[in-house]
Amino acid sequence: MRITEISSKDNPVFRTMKKLLTSKGIKDEKCFLLMGEKLISEFLELKNPLFKIKNVISFDETPFPLLQTELKLKKDLFDELDVLGTHYPMLLLEYFELKEPNLLESPQGLEIISPLGDPKNLGALSRSALGFGASKIILTKESCHPYLPHAIKASAGAILNIPIYYTRLDTSELPLTGENFALNLHGQKVHDLTWPKNLRLWVGEEGPGLKLSMDQKRKIKMITIPTNGIESLNATVSTSIAMWEWKKRN
Repeated sequence: MRITEISSKDNPVFRTMKKLLTSKGIKDEKCFLLMGEKLISEFLELKNPLFKIKNVISFDETPFPLLQTELKLKKDLFDELDVLGTHYPMLLLEYFELKEPNLLESPQGLEIISPLGDPKNLGALSRSALGFGASKIILTKESCHPYLPHAIKASAGAILNIPIYYTRLDTSELPLTGENFALNLHGQKVHDLTWPKNLRLWVGEEGPGLKLSMDQKRKIKMITIPTNGIESLNATVSTSIAMWEWKKRN
């Protein structure tokens, strides 16, 4: 095995690894870090993984004999990358650039439109989307990268197994084709809705909600989830309930 030892923060390889803790860095390098013993074990058991292992990153006396090459960091440097506090070797994975969706085509199955900028929320959303049978997640320009460490962890790995698309358009610029629904404080009650088989479900960002144009607001069907004692639910919780209602009827 060929081991490359890194002991300086100024090392160009380490600086590249640090960039992978940001959405921009992941986009630029077309790589991301997979952290956590359980997630790594599950990934290694896949017969046809979607991502290629580029390298193994370990620290001090923790060999991980998976590849012929390994990056071994000093413990303090490894800890800077280990933002999840796993204290376990991690994988550097390559991925293909996320596909651009054709929003002028009608949706096929349940497609989720998401501008979520919080990786934990996006991860939780992805876990529910995979569990309830969504066909894809379409990320808007406002969204964080789906392969940030906290997004992968919050999804329990689900975000690596559901088709994800990315559009360079803001939410307010997206065209509407076919059936489109959005969660709102005011609208048709979710349990009274006749759910179509094929639709796009739009998710609002925490706080500001959905930033829609006036034309979009006229065309999207607003749905609401009745609650008691609170104004509204967390966006990912609300979306999960809506996905469950769709699944029951399809």
